[in-house]
Amino acid sequence: MKLKRERTTSLFSIEQLMKLKLYFTVGKIALLFLMPIVLVILPADYFDKGQSLCISVLLLKTECYACGITRAIMHLIHFQFEDAFDYNMMSFIVLPLLIVLWIQWILKEIKIFKSLNKGARNQLH
Repeated sequence: MKLKRERTTSLFSIEQLMKLKLYFTVGKIALLFLMPIVLVILPADYFDKGQSLCISVLLLKTECYACGITRAIMHLIHFQFEDAFDYNMMSFIVLPLLIVLWIQWILKEIKIFKSLNKGARNQLH
């Protein structure tokens, strides 16, 4: 009597992988919505203290064009325009661009979620 051996080529089935990708996408969407809320809740001067993480400042002791952009954007989010301008005047250009990129990222993840959810529902029927 011969025994048939089943070959498994993958650790997970396609259904399990689809479900994992769906959960991962839901997590990314939740984090994307949570990020700006956290930035608004944090005080405007939260990033003002501490050592700079800029490689240009650490190695060459000179500021680059992006130095202070995080602090400036935090102040801009809290409508402290003068402080934002003092830290980095490019923040008035960078923040709107970041908002556009953030919206595009959310819309892309929602599109992925809808396609995964539709695929999951089709497999159930």
